[in-house]
Amino acid sequence: MAKPFNRPHLFIRQPPDAASFTAPGSGGGGSRSKVRDRVAHGTQLKAEFEAALPSEEDGARAFRFEFESEPGFALELSSLESERKGIELLNVRRAGGSTLATVLIPRDKLRHFLVIFEDYLTKTRGAKNNPANMSLVESISHVRRASVRSLWTDPGERFPTSEGALWWEVWLRGRQRSVESFQALVRQMGLAVSQMPLSFADRSVLNLHATVLQISHLLERDELIAELREAKISTAEFLALKSEQVPWARDLVERVQAPPEDGPSVCILDTGVNRGHMLIGLALPPSSLLTVNPRWGVDDHHGHGTQMAGLALYGDLGPVLISNARVPLRHRLESVKLFPAPGDTHAPEVYGAVTQEAAARAQIQSPGTMRTFCMAVTSPDGHEKGAPSSWSSAVDGLAFGTVDGERRLMCISAGNINPEHFILYPHGNLTELIRDPGQSWNALTVGAYADRDVLTDPDRAGWKPLAVLGGLCPSSPTSLDWDSDWPLKPDIVMPGGNAIVDPTGTTCEFADSLSLLTTHHVHLARQFTGSGETSAATALAARLAARLHAEYPGLWPETVRALLVHSAEWTQEMRRSLPQKKGGAGEKKTKKKSDYRKLLRMYGHGVPDEAAALFSADDALTLIGQYEIQPYGAHPMKKGQIVTRDMHLHALPWPEDVLRDLGETDVELRVTLSYFIEPLPGDRGYAQNQRHRYASHGLRFELKTATETLDEFNVRINKAARAEGEAATSKSDSDKWMFGSDLRSAGSLHSDRWTGTAVDLANKGFLAVYPTVGWWKERPRLGRGASRTRYALVVSIRTPGVDTDIYTPVAIQLGIPISV
Repeated sequence: MAKPFNRPHLFIRQPPDAASFTAPGSGGGGSRSKVRDRVAHGTQLKAEFEAALPSEEDGARAFRFEFESEPGFALELSSLESERKGIELLNVRRAGGSTLATVLIPRDKLRHFLVIFEDYLTKTRGAKNNPANMSLVESISHVRRASVRSLWTDPGERFPTSEGALWWEVWLRGRQRSVESFQALVRQMGLAVSQMPLSFADRSVLNLHATVLQISHLLERDELIAELREAKISTAEFLALKSEQVPWARDLVERVQAPPEDGPSVCILDTGVNRGHMLIGLALPPSSLLTVNPRWGVDDHHGHGTQMAGLALYGDLGPVLISNARVPLRHRLESVKLFPAPGDTHAPEVYGAVTQEAAARAQIQSPGTMRTFCMAVTSPDGHEKGAPSSWSSAVDGLAFGTVDGERRLMCISAGNINPEHFILYPHGNLTELIRDPGQSWNALTVGAYADRDVLTDPDRAGWKPLAVLGGLCPSSPTSLDWDSDWPLKPDIVMPGGNAIVDPTGTTCEFADSLSLLTTHHVHLARQFTGSGETSAATALAARLAARLHAEYPGLWPETVRALLVHSAEWTQEMRRSLPQKKGGAGEKKTKKKSDYRKLLRMYGHGVPDEAAALFSADDALTLIGQYEIQPYGAHPMKKGQIVTRDMHLHALPWPEDVLRDLGETDVELRVTLSYFIEPLPGDRGYAQNQRHRYASHGLRFELKTATETLDEFNVRINKAARAEGEAATSKSDSDKWMFGSDLRSAGSLHSDRWTGTAVDLANKGFLAVYPTVGWWKERPRLGRGASRTRYALVVSIRTPGVDTDIYTPVAIQLGIPISV
C-alpha cells in the first residue's frame, strides 16, 4: 500500500563539482547541394545579381536581396552574411520545398556577391581544385531583389490579398533608436503605428496600419524592416451558468480565512477582475487592481477575468461550496487588465509589448511579491506551428527577466480549437495546433483534459458526453504537427470540463453539469457561472503553482515549473494510445519513442498529482536542487571566440543501503531539469544555422549507468576529461529511459523516467548537467558569452508496491531532523 504524501520535499544544499566541459564530437557532414554545371550556373547567378542591382539614381544606403535554394536542398546560410562588412541575414522562409533568405547589403558592399560569383567561375580552392565559394554558390538557385513577400515570414497563404489597409506586425533591426526613426518615418507618410514597442536583443516589433503598396514604397526608403507578420488578435472564450446562489457564497465566505498580505499571488492578465464579488475581494486588495492603460479602467466588462480569478483562488467552486470545511487561503490575487473596453479606436499595440507592460505594472506595485502570472488569452489559431512569435518571445523574455533580471513563472493557455470542429473529436484536436503564445519555451503551457462525464442537465435528454473521462478535452489543441526542434507542448493538462453531442451526432455544445463552477463578474445579478476548456485549466495550474510558493517560499519559478511537470501522470485513457498487450500470450508490444512523442505532444507530461507536487512520502522521495552555472566563456587562445565552459557533477544523496536490500525489485527514478532561456527571435533560419539559434543556451542531464565507474562516466560525456587520443569505453543506458536523451531534449524543460532494479539504481547516484549550443555562444558580438544562468533539478525515487522507507536515510544524510 502506497504511503501518504505528508513529508516535506528534501533540498540539496551541497554545491556540485564544477569541471571544464567540451562536448564529444558527433561528426556529421555539410549541407547537401545540387550538382551544378559550373559555367552555366555561375554565369546565371552573376547575371541575375547584376540585373537586380539598383540604379545610380537610387540613393538608398542599403538594399535587400532574396536568395533561393533548389527545391529539396538547403542554402548555405552562414555564408550569406558578414558582420564585418555589415551584410545581414534578415529572415529565412520556406516555400514549395525551397529555402528563401532575405539579405540586407550596404550600397558599398554590393560587389561582395559579384566577387563571390566571379571567383566561383574563375578560381579554384583546396587539394581537389574545387571552384572557389563552391558550397555557397551551388546552394543558391536564384537571386533577385527582395519584395514585400520576401519579408513575410508567416505562412505564405496568409499573405494579404486585398488592396485595403490592414495591421502588420513589423520587425525592425536594432532597438530604441530604430523604433524612433521608424515611427517618425511612417508618421511622415501618414500611417498609423503603435506606440508601445516590443524589444529584444537585436530586434524591435511594432504594429503598422498600411496597404501592401504602402509597405512596398516604405521598403524603398527604409532599411530597418527585417520581417513582416500578421498582427495578432486575441480571443477569450467562456461559458455561462444561469444559476445564482447568494446563500452558498455567504456560507463559503464565513468559512474562508483570508490570505496573508505578504503571501504569494496569482497575477491574472486578462479582461480585468471585479473585486466586488464577496469571494474575491477578501483576496484582491484595491491596490492590486491594475490596468495597462488607465483609460481602460480596471473592471471586468467581459467576465473572463473574474472567472479566472475564482478558479485561481479556490479551484472548482462546486466541491468547495458543498463542503463544511474551513478554507484557509495561502495566496492572494492581483489583476492587470490587458484589453480596452469595447469601442476603443486607438492603434492596437503588439500583444507582447502589452504583456510586458502588464507584468511591469504588477512588479512596480508590489515589488517583493512572489507571483505566478496567469494568462489564458491567445491568438485564434496556431499557424506558427511552434515557431517563436513576438508574443511568445515576449513571454520568454519576461520569464527569463531579460529587462530587469527578475525571473517569472508564466502559466499560459494552450488555447482552444474552433468549436465548429468539436464534431471531429478527437481527430480535429490532432491537427488544430496550440495557439500563440503557448509555444513559449519558458512558460508552463497548459492544456485541458475531460475531468467529468456525468451529464445531468434536464434539457439535454439523449445527449452524451463527447470525450471519455480522462481523455483530451474537446477544445484542447496539440502540437503534433510541430517540427521536432520546437518544445514539447503542452507541458501539463488540467481539468477543463467536457462537451456534449446531440443524439444525431451533428451538434456539439458545452453543458452546465460538465463545466467547472466559478465566480460571475456581474455579482449583483448572480454569484456563479461556469467555466472550462484551457482557460479554466490554466487558472487551476496557476493556483497549484501559488500553493507551492506558499509551502516552500524559497522556490524559484524554474523549480515550481519543474515540480508541476515532475508530479504529472497520464490517465489510463491517455495511455490507451500506447501499444496495448497482444491477445492470447499477453506479450506487450514494444513501445517506441515515437509513441511517447505523440502522448507528450497531446497531453504533455499529464495531470499533476497535487499531493506529489507538494510533498514526498516514505516510499516516494523527491530531492530538489537550485543552482547557477556559466555555460560558456572566452576561448583561452582565440580572441572573440566563445566556447563551452562548465559542467556540474552532482553526487546525489542516495539511499544506497535500502536500495541494495530491495535487490531485484523494480523501482522508478524520475529526473526533471528546468531552466529559462533568453530569446533571440526573428526567423533567420533558427536551427538550420547555429548562429541564429532562438535559445540563448541549452542544458542537458545525464546519469551514470549502473555498470560504469565514475571515471568512465566522465570520459563518456566530457571530451575535456579525456587524455589525448582517449575514447569513451562505456555507453549510455538511454534505452532504459522512457523518452531517451533525444526526445526529452526539446525546449528548456527536460523530464524523463528510468525503470530498473533497485540494486542498479543504487549504483546510479551521479548526475551531470552540461551545456549545449545557444546564441550566447554563437553570437559573440551580442556580448552574452560569459553570462551565468540558473537551473532547477528535481529527482525522485519511487518504490511502488514495496513497504519501505527511502525518505529517512536520505534526510539523515542531508542533516534534516525527522519527526516521528
